[in-house]
Amino acid sequence: MTTDRPTAVPRTGGARGVELYTRVSLYMFVLLEPFFSLYAVAALSRLGVTPSAGGAAALVVLVLTHTGLCLAAVHTGFDRALWSGRRPRPVVVALLLATVAVAVAAVAVLPALAGGGLGDDPRGLMIGVCGAAACGALAVASRYRRVVLAGIVVGAVVAVLRVLAGVEPVAASVLAGAVVFVFTMFWGGTVRMSMWMVEVVRRLDDARGVAARLAVAEERLRIARDMHDVVGRALSAVAVKSELAAALARRGDPRGADQMDEVRTLAQESLREVRGVVAGYRSANLATELDGARSVLRAAGVSVRVVGDVPDLAAPQAEALAWVVREGVTNIVRHSDAREARIDLADLRRPAGRGAPELALTVTNDGVRATTSAPDGGGAGLVGLRERLAAVGGALDAEARGDRFVLTARVPAPGPAPEDPDPTREAAA
Repeated sequence: MTTDRPTAVPRTGGARGVELYTRVSLYMFVLLEPFFSLYAVAALSRLGVTPSAGGAAALVVLVLTHTGLCLAAVHTGFDRALWSGRRPRPVVVALLLATVAVAVAAVAVLPALAGGGLGDDPRGLMIGVCGAAACGALAVASRYRRVVLAGIVVGAVVAVLRVLAGVEPVAASVLAGAVVFVFTMFWGGTVRMSMWMVEVVRRLDDARGVAARLAVAEERLRIARDMHDVVGRALSAVAVKSELAAALARRGDPRGADQMDEVRTLAQESLREVRGVVAGYRSANLATELDGARSVLRAAGVSVRVVGDVPDLAAPQAEALAWVVREGVTNIVRHSDAREARIDLADLRRPAGRGAPELALTVTNDGVRATTSAPDGGGAGLVGLRERLAAVGGALDAEARGDRFVLTARVPAPGPAPEDPDPTREAAA
């Protein structure tokens, strides 16, 4: 990561969940350092060597301090880069100094290699674990070439110490250093891949917001264009005729009154046209609203599925259902962290005597926020929908089911009621 990230902003839904999961996972990954350091203790027990109590205590304190600085580096790296240009931030300087201190303490306190492979080398194990943990913390928000360089240094230090011990061939020591380097790169690469995933989710979340804002801006431009086309010409004519009427009035020409009458006529026609445009935007068509719901929800990053066909309803009933779709989609975008939504159109035919047949439209979405108020009373939007549906003989139900919100509107279905399937009722009649 080459540049500083901007100040972290609150994120919702999937982006926030992925960041939280990755952050906690990396914290747990860093906390493995003290446990991996126990391999050095196991090597000491196999060699039958016990370091001094003071040296062992100092090494333990340094390892715990190093782990804490690794946690601090990971925490800082989630919000901004760990390097300002070529200058490391204070937490990086402290981490590097702590790494050097652990390596020096390991050389001073732990015995030299007495034979065997890397598993019997307490110095190499301690330095390798400490270096891998440091590289993993730096990999959160540093250029990876710096992490690779640090891994090379760690592997080289282990190899040099084993060569200086002089108990095995140089080639074996170099191989041991290479093993430490591979382990270090695995640690750092795992962290780097996790941060790459977080960065991808962040960019997708930002793109979702941009797409929603672009959709709103496009709709505003469309309305502005239509208003300009409808009203612009009429207002230009009004301005010209007003100037002409004023000039005629100054000369006492009676034709000025005729021009003002034409201005009034133009103004009235323009007013009717504006009302027509506004009525076109305020009226709701069910098929159009379903298409608009797909577009808006997909622009907002919500997967949407529409099930069922648009029914052949009377205009008032179809408009009422269209308003349900519009209000439901608005609530999904504004008041939830939805990732998926579904709109169902179902024809509910009931046996005679148990109620008239109905057509139900159901809008379901996930991502209900914990802070969202209960839908029992409903907001102004739901109250308005209930009034619209009641005017056409319908009803509205809204309820939360776990993390899902279900909005169901019912209107009388077109066509005659189905025949009674019970022959005894017909015989009795």
